[in-house]
Amino acid sequence: MSTVLRVRLTGDDAQLGRVAAGDVARMLLGIERAVARAAGHVVGRQVKSTGRRGRAIEATTRFRLLDIERGSVVGVLELPEQAANADVPSLGQLALGSALATAAGEETEQVDVAEALVWLVDDVGVGSRFRSLTLEEEGPAGRKMVTLDRPARDRFFEIVSAAPSARDDSLVGVLVGADFESNTARRRTTGGQRIAISFETELADRIQEGLRRQSEFRGEVSYDPKTLEARSVSLRSIVRGDQLVMGFDAGDFWAPGEIDKLAAERKIRRVEDVDTLRDREASDEEVDRLLAALDEM
Repeated sequence: MSTVLRVRLTGDDAQLGRVAAGDVARMLLGIERAVARAAGHVVGRQVKSTGRRGRAIEATTRFRLLDIERGSVVGVLELPEQAANADVPSLGQLALGSALATAAGEETEQVDVAEALVWLVDDVGVGSRFRSLTLEEEGPAGRKMVTLDRPARDRFFEIVSAAPSARDDSLVGVLVGADFESNTARRRTTGGQRIAISFETELADRIQEGLRRQSEFRGEVSYDPKTLEARSVSLRSIVRGDQLVMGFDAGDFWAPGEIDKLAAERKIRRVEDVDTLRDREASDEEVDRLLAALDEM
Protein backbone atom coordinates (compact mmCIF):
# COMPACT_ATOMS: atom_id res chain seq x y z
CA MET A 1 0.00 0.00 0.00
CA SER A 2 1.35 3.40 -0.95
CA THR A 3 1.60 6.30 1.47
CA VAL A 4 -0.51 9.36 0.61
CA LEU A 5 -0.29 12.74 2.31
CA ARG A 6 -3.12 15.27 1.99
CA VAL A 7 -2.04 18.84 2.71
CA ARG A 8 -5.15 20.94 3.34
CA LEU A 9 -5.03 24.75 3.36
CA THR A 10 -7.97 26.39 5.16
CA GLY A 11 -9.25 29.96 5.31
CA ASP A 12 -11.40 32.40 3.37
CA ASP A 13 -8.89 32.65 0.51
CA ALA A 14 -8.04 28.92 0.44
CA GLN A 15 -10.22 28.29 -2.61
CA LEU A 16 -9.27 27.38 -6.15
CA GLY A 17 -9.46 30.54 -8.21
CA ARG A 18 -8.59 32.72 -5.20
CA VAL A 19 -5.45 31.17 -3.74
CA ALA A 20 -2.13 32.31 -5.20
CA ALA A 21 -0.25 29.63 -7.11
CA GLY A 22 2.93 30.62 -5.26
CA ASP A 23 1.32 29.86 -1.90
CA VAL A 24 0.40 26.36 -3.06
CA ALA A 25 3.91 25.79 -4.40
CA ARG A 26 5.52 26.97 -1.15
CA MET A 27 3.14 24.73 0.80
CA LEU A 28 4.11 21.59 -1.13
CA LEU A 29 7.84 22.35 -1.25
CA GLY A 30 7.87 23.21 2.45
CA ILE A 31 6.40 19.81 3.30
CA GLU A 32 9.03 18.05 1.19
CA ARG A 33 11.81 20.03 2.89
CA ALA A 34 10.62 19.13 6.39
CA VAL A 35 10.31 15.43 5.53
CA ALA A 36 13.76 15.43 3.88
CA ARG A 37 15.30 16.87 7.05
CA ALA A 38 13.56 14.19 9.11
CA ALA A 39 15.03 11.58 6.73
CA GLY A 40 18.48 12.89 7.62
CA HIS A 41 17.87 11.94 11.24
CA VAL A 42 16.68 8.47 10.22
CA VAL A 43 19.92 7.77 8.34
CA GLY A 44 22.13 9.67 10.80
CA ARG A 45 23.12 12.45 8.41
CA GLN A 46 22.02 16.06 8.83
CA VAL A 47 20.49 17.48 5.67
CA LYS A 48 22.02 20.76 4.54
CA SER A 49 19.83 23.82 4.16
CA THR A 50 21.23 24.40 0.65
CA GLY A 51 22.49 22.16 -2.11
CA ARG A 52 21.58 18.56 -2.78
CA ARG A 53 20.28 16.40 0.04
CA GLY A 54 22.00 13.18 -1.00
CA ARG A 55 20.85 10.54 -3.45
CA ALA A 56 19.07 8.24 -0.98
CA ILE A 57 17.15 11.06 0.69
CA GLU A 58 16.23 12.70 -2.62
CA ALA A 59 14.95 9.41 -4.05
CA THR A 60 12.81 8.41 -1.10
CA THR A 61 11.33 11.74 0.01
CA ARG A 62 10.51 13.35 -3.33
CA PHE A 63 6.71 13.36 -3.30
CA ARG A 64 4.60 12.93 -6.43
CA LEU A 65 1.65 15.30 -6.87
CA LEU A 66 -1.46 13.18 -7.48
CA ASP A 67 -4.18 15.83 -7.37
CA ILE A 68 -5.31 19.27 -6.23
CA GLU A 69 -8.77 18.81 -4.71
CA ARG A 70 -11.47 21.47 -4.68
CA GLY A 71 -13.03 23.10 -1.65
CA SER A 72 -10.34 24.12 0.78
CA VAL A 73 -7.25 23.66 -1.38
CA VAL A 74 -5.89 20.15 -0.82
CA GLY A 75 -2.62 18.98 -2.33
CA VAL A 76 -2.58 15.18 -2.61
CA LEU A 77 0.97 13.84 -2.45
CA GLU A 78 2.36 10.33 -2.67
CA LEU A 79 5.71 8.98 -1.54
CA PRO A 80 7.81 7.01 -4.05
CA GLU A 81 6.89 3.35 -4.41
CA GLN A 82 8.22 1.10 -1.67
CA ALA A 83 10.87 -1.57 -2.16
CA ALA A 84 9.95 -5.22 -2.66
CA ASN A 85 9.59 -5.97 1.08
CA ALA A 86 6.35 -4.12 1.85
CA ASP A 87 6.45 -5.25 5.49
CA VAL A 88 9.47 -3.03 6.19
CA PRO A 89 8.80 0.75 6.27
CA SER A 90 10.70 2.71 3.64
CA LEU A 91 12.99 5.63 4.46
CA GLY A 92 10.31 7.97 3.13
CA GLN A 93 7.64 6.49 5.40
CA LEU A 94 9.92 6.67 8.45
CA ALA A 95 10.86 10.27 7.61
CA LEU A 96 7.23 11.32 7.10
CA GLY A 97 6.25 9.72 10.42
CA SER A 98 9.13 11.49 12.15
CA ALA A 99 8.23 14.87 10.62
CA LEU A 100 4.58 14.47 11.66
CA ALA A 101 5.71 13.55 15.20
CA THR A 102 7.58 16.87 15.38
CA ALA A 103 4.56 18.69 13.94
CA ALA A 104 2.29 17.08 16.56
CA GLY A 105 4.62 17.98 19.44
CA GLU A 106 5.51 14.34 20.12
CA GLU A 107 9.14 14.88 19.09
CA THR A 108 11.15 17.92 20.23
CA GLU A 109 14.75 16.87 19.54
CA GLN A 110 14.85 17.42 15.77
CA VAL A 111 15.57 21.13 15.77
CA ASP A 112 16.13 21.41 12.01
CA VAL A 113 12.75 19.78 11.31
CA ALA A 114 11.05 22.23 13.69
CA GLU A 115 12.86 25.04 11.87
CA ALA A 116 11.57 23.77 8.50
CA LEU A 117 8.03 23.77 9.91
CA VAL A 118 8.46 27.39 11.07
CA TRP A 119 9.54 28.31 7.53
CA LEU A 120 6.57 26.40 6.09
CA VAL A 121 3.99 28.20 8.24
CA ASP A 122 5.58 31.62 7.63
CA ASP A 123 6.12 31.14 3.88
CA VAL A 124 2.54 30.04 3.25
CA GLY A 125 1.08 32.78 5.45
CA VAL A 126 -0.73 30.69 8.04
CA GLY A 127 -2.16 33.12 10.60
CA SER A 128 -2.27 36.00 8.12
CA ARG A 129 -3.57 34.93 4.70
CA PHE A 130 -4.81 31.50 5.81
CA ARG A 131 -6.23 29.99 8.98
CA SER A 132 -4.38 26.68 9.16
CA LEU A 133 -2.59 23.90 7.33
CA THR A 134 -3.66 20.30 7.97
CA LEU A 135 -1.47 17.28 7.20
CA GLU A 136 -3.26 13.94 6.88
CA GLU A 137 -1.21 10.80 6.27
CA GLU A 138 -2.80 7.62 4.98
CA GLY A 139 -0.58 4.57 4.69
CA PRO A 140 0.10 1.01 5.87
CA ALA A 141 0.19 2.13 9.52
CA GLY A 142 -3.22 3.81 9.27
CA ARG A 143 -4.15 7.49 9.35
CA LYS A 144 -2.65 10.41 11.22
CA MET A 145 -3.71 14.05 11.09
CA VAL A 146 -1.85 17.12 12.39
CA THR A 147 -2.93 20.77 12.18
CA LEU A 148 -0.40 23.59 11.80
CA ASP A 149 -1.57 27.02 12.96
CA ARG A 150 0.02 30.02 14.68
CA PRO A 151 0.16 28.42 18.15
CA ALA A 152 1.84 25.38 16.60
CA ARG A 153 4.28 27.68 14.79
CA ASP A 154 5.16 29.38 18.07
CA ARG A 155 5.80 25.96 19.63
CA PHE A 156 8.19 25.05 16.81
CA PHE A 157 9.97 28.38 17.20
CA GLU A 158 10.50 27.71 20.91
CA ILE A 159 12.20 24.42 20.02
CA VAL A 160 14.54 26.22 17.62
CA SER A 161 15.24 29.08 20.04
CA ALA A 162 15.92 26.71 22.94
CA ALA A 163 18.47 24.68 20.99
CA PRO A 164 21.86 24.74 22.73
CA SER A 165 24.19 27.27 21.13
CA ALA A 166 27.28 25.43 22.38
CA ARG A 167 28.03 21.83 23.31
CA ASP A 168 30.89 19.35 23.57
CA ASP A 169 31.53 18.06 20.08
CA SER A 170 34.23 17.31 17.54
CA LEU A 171 34.74 18.68 14.05
CA VAL A 172 37.02 17.58 11.22
CA GLY A 173 38.78 19.99 8.91
CA VAL A 174 42.02 21.76 8.01
CA LEU A 175 43.75 24.59 9.90
CA VAL A 176 44.56 27.33 7.41
CA GLY A 177 46.08 29.89 9.75
CA ALA A 178 47.01 30.57 13.37
CA ASP A 179 47.93 33.57 15.53
CA PHE A 180 50.09 32.36 18.41
CA GLU A 181 50.04 35.74 20.17
CA SER A 182 46.25 35.74 20.53
CA ASN A 183 45.96 31.91 20.65
CA THR A 184 43.47 31.81 17.82
CA ALA A 185 43.31 29.84 14.59
CA ARG A 186 41.07 29.40 11.58
CA ARG A 187 39.70 26.05 10.45
CA ARG A 188 38.30 25.24 7.05
CA THR A 189 35.82 22.42 6.47
CA THR A 190 35.69 20.26 3.34
CA GLY A 191 32.78 22.48 2.23
CA GLY A 192 34.94 25.62 2.41
CA GLN A 193 33.36 27.02 5.61
CA ARG A 194 35.76 28.83 7.96
CA ILE A 195 35.43 28.47 11.73
CA ALA A 196 37.25 30.42 14.46
CA ILE A 197 39.23 28.37 16.99
CA SER A 198 40.56 29.51 20.36
CA PHE A 199 43.14 27.43 22.23
CA GLU A 200 45.25 27.45 25.37
CA THR A 201 49.03 28.03 25.19
CA GLU A 202 49.83 24.38 25.92
CA LEU A 203 48.13 23.41 22.65
CA ALA A 204 50.26 25.76 20.53
CA ASP A 205 52.65 23.00 19.41
CA ARG A 206 49.74 20.78 18.37
CA ILE A 207 48.24 23.71 16.44
CA GLN A 208 51.57 24.25 14.67
CA GLU A 209 51.73 20.58 13.71
CA GLY A 210 48.14 20.64 12.51
CA LEU A 211 48.49 23.52 10.07
CA ARG A 212 47.46 22.54 6.54
CA ARG A 213 46.64 18.99 7.68
CA GLN A 214 43.33 17.22 8.08
CA SER A 215 42.64 16.97 11.82
CA GLU A 216 39.88 16.39 14.34
CA PHE A 217 39.16 19.26 16.74
CA ARG A 218 37.54 18.43 20.07
CA GLY A 219 36.08 20.96 22.47
CA GLU A 220 33.10 23.23 23.02
CA VAL A 221 31.55 23.95 19.64
CA SER A 222 29.24 26.96 19.23
CA TYR A 223 26.49 26.72 16.64
CA ASP A 224 24.37 29.27 14.86
CA PRO A 225 20.84 28.70 16.29
CA LYS A 226 19.28 29.59 12.94
CA THR A 227 21.40 27.61 10.46
CA LEU A 228 22.75 25.00 12.95
CA GLU A 229 26.22 25.51 11.42
CA ALA A 230 29.33 25.49 13.62
CA ARG A 231 30.74 28.98 14.16
CA SER A 232 33.58 28.60 16.65
CA VAL A 233 35.44 26.06 18.76
CA SER A 234 36.96 26.43 22.21
CA LEU A 235 39.62 23.78 21.70
CA ARG A 236 40.33 21.06 24.22
CA SER A 237 42.38 18.68 22.06
CA ILE A 238 43.42 18.14 18.46
CA VAL A 239 43.92 14.76 16.79
CA ARG A 240 45.72 14.40 13.50
CA GLY A 241 44.52 11.81 11.00
CA ASP A 242 46.67 8.79 10.30
CA GLN A 243 48.94 9.06 7.27
CA LEU A 244 47.99 6.51 4.64
CA VAL A 245 50.83 4.29 3.46
CA MET A 246 51.10 4.28 -0.32
CA GLY A 247 53.52 1.37 -0.62
CA PHE A 248 56.66 3.24 -1.76
CA ASP A 249 59.33 5.53 -0.32
CA ALA A 250 58.64 9.24 -0.10
CA GLY A 251 61.40 10.01 -2.59
CA ASP A 252 59.83 7.73 -5.18
CA PHE A 253 57.02 10.20 -5.59
CA TRP A 254 59.34 12.61 -7.38
CA ALA A 255 61.04 10.01 -9.59
CA PRO A 256 60.27 10.45 -13.30
CA GLY A 257 58.17 7.76 -14.93
CA GLU A 258 55.74 7.22 -17.75
CA ILE A 259 52.06 7.27 -16.79
CA ASP A 260 51.24 4.06 -18.67
CA LYS A 261 54.17 2.24 -17.08
CA LEU A 262 53.25 3.39 -13.58
CA ALA A 263 49.62 2.42 -14.12
CA ALA A 264 50.64 -1.05 -15.31
CA GLU A 265 52.90 -1.55 -12.28
CA ARG A 266 50.10 -0.56 -9.91
CA LYS A 267 47.52 -2.53 -11.90
CA ILE A 268 45.24 0.45 -12.24
CA ARG A 269 43.50 2.02 -15.21
CA ARG A 270 44.37 5.49 -16.33
CA VAL A 271 41.56 8.03 -15.94
CA GLU A 272 40.52 9.11 -19.42
CA ASP A 273 37.74 11.50 -18.37
CA VAL A 274 38.19 13.62 -15.22
CA ASP A 275 34.39 13.91 -14.96
CA THR A 276 34.31 10.31 -13.68
CA LEU A 277 36.01 11.51 -10.49
CA ARG A 278 33.19 13.88 -9.60
CA ASP A 279 30.96 13.18 -6.60
CA ARG A 280 27.49 12.96 -8.15
CA GLU A 281 25.87 13.94 -4.86
CA ALA A 282 27.81 17.21 -4.67
CA SER A 283 25.98 20.32 -5.83
CA ASP A 284 27.53 22.85 -8.22
CA GLU A 285 27.81 25.23 -5.26
CA GLU A 286 29.79 22.65 -3.25
CA VAL A 287 32.13 22.01 -6.19
CA ASP A 288 32.72 25.75 -6.59
CA ARG A 289 33.54 26.07 -2.86
CA LEU A 290 36.00 23.16 -3.12
CA LEU A 291 37.78 24.71 -6.10
CA ALA A 292 37.91 28.08 -4.32
CA ALA A 293 39.40 26.41 -1.24
CA LEU A 294 42.08 24.69 -3.37
CA ASP A 295 42.98 28.02 -4.94
CA GLU A 296 43.66 29.47 -1.49
CA MET A 297 46.05 26.68 -0.47
